[in-house]
Amino acid sequence: MVTDVKIAYSPLNDAALVLVAEALGFYDSEGLNVTLSREANWSNIRDKLAYGLIDAAHILAPVPFAAALGLGPSMGRIIAPMALGANGNAVVVSHDLKAKLSDDDSLHTPLMSSARLLAREVERRRKAGEGRLVFAVPFTWSPHHFVLRHWAASAGLDPERQLQWVVLPPSRMADMLKDGVVDGFCSGSPWPQTAHLMGRGQLLFADPDYWSLKPEKVLGVRAAWAEDNPYATISLVRALLRAALWANRPANRDDLMRILARHVYVNAPQEAISLALSQGGAGYTLDPETATFPWISHAKWFMGQLVRWGWVEPDHDFDHLARHIYRPDLWRQAASGLGLNAPEADEKDEGGHSEPWVLPASPAPIIMPANRLFDGGVFRCR
Repeated sequence: MVTDVKIAYSPLNDAALVLVAEALGFYDSEGLNVTLSREANWSNIRDKLAYGLIDAAHILAPVPFAAALGLGPSMGRIIAPMALGANGNAVVVSHDLKAKLSDDDSLHTPLMSSARLLAREVERRRKAGEGRLVFAVPFTWSPHHFVLRHWAASAGLDPERQLQWVVLPPSRMADMLKDGVVDGFCSGSPWPQTAHLMGRGQLLFADPDYWSLKPEKVLGVRAAWAEDNPYATISLVRALLRAALWANRPANRDDLMRILARHVYVNAPQEAISLALSQGGAGYTLDPETATFPWISHAKWFMGQLVRWGWVEPDHDFDHLARHIYRPDLWRQAASGLGLNAPEADEKDEGGHSEPWVLPASPAPIIMPANRLFDGGVFRCR
């Protein structure tokens, strides 16, 4: 029996698993007839999920929580049975601002240092009677927005009062930077790298500089569809985990870049895609064991950011909501036949690991990459 599935995605490198699964026939071999829909912005994807126009999507991890907490349309619950990798974003600023945020001529500036220089520039502009610095993000309730706010706040800035925020599609951000409409932006790759290669701005930092194993996108599935199609839901997750196994192999890197660069997929210069995926790039991690598990601790961190920045009140049962949306049980079912090790717990400390470490898992432990936040913070659910 073949199940029809409509899946939306944004043209970004971190849609790789969704795209590879189609390109290599993993959906077909799992009994799924998948129709992909490339969308111009995250609002389209959110609304199509909410109104049942699609069944699943490559989506910003905070969006299902924002919807459940009353931020935007909520016509039905969205579950997340897996993450679609880790990292993948970068921050680009104007040439002028980059010079002011740098102590030397290096491409990357340590975040604490650049945050202090940002605060100095904000104060200079205030004294000179100039307008606030403007930063673009692809969606209000997005990891991109959380990263920039946390970075600015680490130097004592109030991101709400002392900076200005605009929402733009990632593909338009480079033009807005070139035209002086914004001073910087954070978006998914390969658009920051495209802006850099076109000379429209300079890379300031990438996700791994902020959080070495930062959660970003998830597979969002309409809960009603998943309940009506339990076997197809597991098949969908399994197809994407198979895509991760393939994409994570170094021997397949060139083929992965060619797939992403296709006109019908990301449709960006292969040079920009390569720069983002290269060592020292945006750090996009596809390893299925270390970057696709839907951690309850990630869910709570995202909801904590919604509270931190004043978008929701703290009087919610966040543990219940996290487990209502993130579904590690479905990940474990899908992974069981693929030879993957499954974490024994659903939560872990986020941050605090500056070196690789051992995660208890079954049937064998998982060697996890470093899990470090730039300011040394550790997020604990307990």
